[in-house]
Amino acid sequence: MLEAVCSQLDLELANHTTDVNSSSFSKYSQALQRLPLLQVDLENAKHAQEVLQQVATYVASVNGEKKTLAVDLLKQSTEKKKSVKALEAKVAKCIAAVKRGYPEKEGPFVKILDNALQSFGVQRQQYFSEAFIGNHVHKAFQAPNIQTVHINITIGTRKTASPIWKSSRTSFQTTFSLYSKCHGICDQNYIDEAQAHALNQAIEQFMAFYRNTYPEATVPLKMHLLEDHAVQWANTYHVGFGLLGEQGAESIHAKFNRLGLVFAPIRDRVENLLCIVKEHLLSIEPQLVAAIPPPAKRVKNI
Repeated sequence: MLEAVCSQLDLELANHTTDVNSSSFSKYSQALQRLPLLQVDLENAKHAQEVLQQVATYVASVNGEKKTLAVDLLKQSTEKKKSVKALEAKVAKCIAAVKRGYPEKEGPFVKILDNALQSFGVQRQQYFSEAFIGNHVHKAFQAPNIQTVHINITIGTRKTASPIWKSSRTSFQTTFSLYSKCHGICDQNYIDEAQAHALNQAIEQFMAFYRNTYPEATVPLKMHLLEDHAVQWANTYHVGFGLLGEQGAESIHAKFNRLGLVFAPIRDRVENLLCIVKEHLLSIEPQLVAAIPPPAKRVKNI
């Protein structure tokens, strides 16, 4: 949503300035600003050409002896017609440039947002559809970093005095701060009953503000999980949803690879996998070691 507002700010900026470090955005901005002026010039040129044509026809029919004047008027009409065609070509070119637009990433305010995020080590991940990984989300919702993002965008809007950002700044800052409380509790290694109650209150405050501030916004799936299932999960398992993340599976994968090297000498595939699973089970449930019967002592034959 914040990126969408930055895109709106870019469109607003395009109507006021072309002094930006982006060739694609600059071309779009120039075309957007020139188009209405060219359209006015085109209408004036068409009107002037029609008037010259009508006057030349009238002079030729009424004042036959003034053929020279009629010829001059027709020449002027022909020249004006050429300028009309030239203006039509310019208008068509501007319309094409406006329709073509510019890559959203090239917008000045979207760049300001990305630069602010990168200033505290947060960047989009191309292989995750430009989403953010867990550690980056943790950084982004720290209070000083929330402030950094909003200050940078506010500084950028001083040239335009944008009403869009003036009306959105406080609401976004509050939204991020309220969600930050939810994220902070969910990110803990252990959630007791008191923390689960605090999580429930934080989620209720966040969702109430979200619905009141953005009545037309939808509730994404992850927000639904937060609102309807996070507290129940915390009360049941005393951890946040991070336990369901793929990072845990990736770390287990690495452990199995290491155990596979340890038991590589066992040629039988089934026996090899059985040894790996047993070793992993004992590593995560060490109390099971006590249940393993000791090996039988060999009896010496006399």
